[in-house]
Amino acid sequence: MPPPITKSRTVTDWCPNLSQSGWCNLWHNTLISHRKLCLTQIWRDFLAVIDYGAAAGQRVAPKAEPVSLLAAIPAFNEQKTIGSVVLTAQRYATRVIVIDDGSEDETAWVAEQAGATVIRHPTNRGYGAALRSCFEYARESEFEVLVILDGDGQHRPEMIPQVVAPVDEGRADVSIGSRFMDGTKAEGVPGYRKFGIRVITKLTNLGTRHSGKITDAQSGFRAYSRAALPAIDPVEADTGASAERVWAADRRGLRIVEGPIEVDYYGKKSVRGPIKHGVSVIGSMVRYAEAKHALLFFSLPGFVLFVGGLALGFYVTDVYYRTAQLALGLALMTVLLIVLGMLLGFTGLVLHAVINATKRFR
Repeated sequence: MPPPITKSRTVTDWCPNLSQSGWCNLWHNTLISHRKLCLTQIWRDFLAVIDYGAAAGQRVAPKAEPVSLLAAIPAFNEQKTIGSVVLTAQRYATRVIVIDDGSEDETAWVAEQAGATVIRHPTNRGYGAALRSCFEYARESEFEVLVILDGDGQHRPEMIPQVVAPVDEGRADVSIGSRFMDGTKAEGVPGYRKFGIRVITKLTNLGTRHSGKITDAQSGFRAYSRAALPAIDPVEADTGASAERVWAADRRGLRIVEGPIEVDYYGKKSVRGPIKHGVSVIGSMVRYAEAKHALLFFSLPGFVLFVGGLALGFYVTDVYYRTAQLALGLALMTVLLIVLGMLLGFTGLVLHAVINATKRFR
């Protein structure tokens, strides 16, 4: 006798209250969820994604630096402060270099012990020459942003992110940390230095055409984008290089942005006296104007003197015909003005031609 045929149990037999269609929906949803879980796990394993959660009370520090930042510090006899400046700058920069401009103390040794790469000048060549070494090193490297600050402790390295931010965010090619922006009083800066800086800043603004007027042309706390490095080539070896860099950036159409900074100026003394410093800066600005604007600097004044000499000559001639007397002093002045005007005019033309020829053959 064959065994009795037993009816296979269905889902409704196990769960009488669940209809066939309801079970299908439940099974379908379960299968889809499992498939998603498997795929998610596979992709998570492939991408090595890990969920990190901060422990209770633990603060996750935000990113405070660009991907690749070079901090350069010109220094001359700064052994007392250079170590702390380097150590603090290393918290924000990918690499820190110190340009030892012929220091007579242990500036280079202290900087090396603090972890900086030191570039030494055998003799003191000046602030502008140290800046030139900063730019040369940055051009030969692959850093995205260059930030320059002083090694005497006046500039606070913890403000590097603030100065670099406009360049890192793509809003500027040159970022200048200003001591006098937004009503900042720059406490500790002597009154005579504030006056001198404002005068030099006004003179610097006279030489800019594309960028807006800046408030601190002598600030050494600046950041430069990678695109700005080949466009700015400081030639001036002295303190006038600060204004020279502003003019060079403006002439190339680079975007210049300022941001307020705080400085620690108490007890800091300039290596040079205020009068020497001011004369040096103004002299550098004059030399820059001579080289970059020869026609404006020489030919235009020469033309004015030449026209003045001609006018004075007509006056002397008219007086002679009316009185039959020659005004000898005025006649000599006429000759002097005409000759000087011609010399200045030809000088401007020759310099302009030479500068343009040099640019074409570079």
